[in-house]
Amino acid sequence: MLLEIIILLLSAIFIFNWWAHGYWKKRNVFSIPTEFLFGNTRELVMGQTLMALMFEDIYKKYKKHRMIGFYCFYKPMLFITDPDIVKKIFVTEFNNFSNNGFTLSKEVDPLLGFNPFTAKNSILWKELRSIQALNQTPLKLREVVSSLAKIGEFMYDFIKNQKGESVAVLDLTTRAAIDSAVLHGFGIEPKSFTDSEFGFMKHASGDKFFETSSWNIFAALFFPSLNKLHNFRITSKEAEDFFKCVTKTNIDHRQSANITRGDIVDTIIKLNKKKLEQTNKAYTDLEMTAHCATFYLDATVTASMVLAFFLLELANHIDVQEKLRSEIKSVGNKPEDFDYDKINSIPYLQMVLDETLRMHTPLTVMSRICTRDTVLEDVKICKGTRIFISSIALHNDPEYFPDPEKFEPERFSESNKELMTKYTFLPFGEGPRICVGMKYATIFVKTIIAFILLKYRILPSGDKNTSLNEYDSFLLIVKPDAAVKLEEL
Repeated sequence: MLLEIIILLLSAIFIFNWWAHGYWKKRNVFSIPTEFLFGNTRELVMGQTLMALMFEDIYKKYKKHRMIGFYCFYKPMLFITDPDIVKKIFVTEFNNFSNNGFTLSKEVDPLLGFNPFTAKNSILWKELRSIQALNQTPLKLREVVSSLAKIGEFMYDFIKNQKGESVAVLDLTTRAAIDSAVLHGFGIEPKSFTDSEFGFMKHASGDKFFETSSWNIFAALFFPSLNKLHNFRITSKEAEDFFKCVTKTNIDHRQSANITRGDIVDTIIKLNKKKLEQTNKAYTDLEMTAHCATFYLDATVTASMVLAFFLLELANHIDVQEKLRSEIKSVGNKPEDFDYDKINSIPYLQMVLDETLRMHTPLTVMSRICTRDTVLEDVKICKGTRIFISSIALHNDPEYFPDPEKFEPERFSESNKELMTKYTFLPFGEGPRICVGMKYATIFVKTIIAFILLKYRILPSGDKNTSLNEYDSFLLIVKPDAAVKLEEL
């Protein structure tokens, strides 16, 4: 009798496996051959590959199929390779795919749970994005450039104190990004280059901000309900406590002394007052902390990583560096000579940045959730279906970018961009949910690069940096030991 029960159970499991893994076949969508139980994610679950590499491999093997069905265990998901379908998901049919696939619990991880990027639904996303957008206006960005000259001088002194030794690029760029963020976001005197005990460097820089693991990322993308159940979080408790203290102290001081600075803290104070008047309900201290931390995170993590890759590529390509320096010096010879308009008047600077972003896009995988039953390319997509797009795979596809491993800024000249296939270059996403911090990160990176090239020649440290990319789940990061030499002109 026991044997019969076991046989019956095993038969039921195998039948269910066959039925569940036939979901896409029933809808006439090509799907990747599956493995029992795991579907197509065994290597990811077992830690034998990373998410970015898994999707890049799928793209290379099955690109001829515009939509590819795959399974996380028994959960059907969709991978998109065709730029025209990417456009539909991000733009033309945005309302059907408006929810981000990467979500976190506001209760478990408030610093990221209140971030527009991880907002669970479109209503919350719109509210959170509108708050951050208030600090990304052209006027605010002009103020960023004008005040970066001060940070540039601190950076020059820091480099000089290295006495010709190699400089760890990510350390350098993180200090610059943090100083800019605390000055423009919190009105705090920037000290990353001058004070080894500076709180933002000690408690909220790089891996001190995050306590991530591949499993936490996996759960956030594929099984978000587990985040709250098992208290999975991405940001560290140390960073959360630090930002609670900084935000509350800053807000209390400004309100008691009637101080106005026009930064993210002021924005939150004004919005909180308006919310209280209209609804008789104020933001909680944790909500205000999360809004301020969102600005800080957007202004530091992506910007510092892109800036670091930019420096490494210039060290590897002296011809590009010399041409860029020449164009920068045609506009000004010292940091005080540059403003927002002058930085944006250097076409080659934007071209080199775009090529850096193509080769080293920080966010390699993007995900959306279908918000209502819809039809996409004659295929019924059910509400709740998770859809994935690999930006790094598109950026490295020779069909769209010939010789993709070659660093070639001319790809992004005005004439060449007109010929480029739309929706194949996605460093910040596209459509209404494009990264809200994109404009800030772009102007920050271009300005700091200009300041460095005015005074220094960037050289490889030792052997030429031939392989710059390192993956961390679905993120692209700079290798920790990556360094350059900065030779004074």
